[in-house]
Amino acid sequence: MTTALIPGTVRTRLEHVWSTVVTLDVRDEHATDTGVDAAWRSVVAELHRIDRVFSTFRDDSVISRLRRGGKQVVADDVAEVIDRCLEARRLTDGAFDPWAAPGGFDPSGLVKGWAADRCADIVRQHGFPSFTLDAAGDLACRGSIPGSTEHLGWPIGITHPDDPLAVAAVVDVRDSAIATSGVSQRGEHVLDPRTGEAARGARQATVVGTDAALADALATALLVEGRDGARWFSALPGWSAYVVDGGTTTAWGPAFTTSIPSPGGEER
Repeated sequence: MTTALIPGTVRTRLEHVWSTVVTLDVRDEHATDTGVDAAWRSVVAELHRIDRVFSTFRDDSVISRLRRGGKQVVADDVAEVIDRCLEARRLTDGAFDPWAAPGGFDPSGLVKGWAADRCADIVRQHGFPSFTLDAAGDLACRGSIPGSTEHLGWPIGITHPDDPLAVAAVVDVRDSAIATSGVSQRGEHVLDPRTGEAARGARQATVVGTDAALADALATALLVEGRDGARWFSALPGWSAYVVDGGTTTAWGPAFTTSIPSPGGEER
């Protein structure tokens, strides 16, 4: 996903972590480089701490030890993530189930969004009200466009599933989160927890809501279920989804109240 061009000064910071890139764009007109640097140092420290705890690619992480059957005192934030995974599994009728992952419990489908919200809280604590934090496609958006008399949200472009340089749709996100899961960038990396095979419900799913952790998990679940996920997604008031299946686009919720062209050229 991308942030559409917005007038004014933007101070950008990025960090390579989790085998990807995390980016912060601060658009507060009163921000200084010194202040942004201080906030970013705190964010970077938290990103690498989260990697040490939750990475399934590190043999020494807490999650890797748990996956091997290790017994130890679990840190408070690990218990929190486990609780959030249980919540997401319940809300999606099992379409999101990190306990069904090969090798054991793998919360990766929720942790990036959870981390985005935690890091956004850190930036807010440093006094910045208006920014976006992109944790490898899971965005936490805070505040509104500086100078906007209408307090407009951030215009976030949803990447076209067939062309990573094109935008399929643009959605305004304010004090909320947006997450996308799809096969165009990383291939068939999401498995259907009920079959163990690659998810076939949709080619791409985007979710907009107040909680980045849940948005991350719901986007993963909709990649598994596709339009059939409406049976449980419709029970989530205030949440929105944009699902691409073949050349057909289905959109639900208040973020997509206007007609949106589908990647195949049709309208929803």
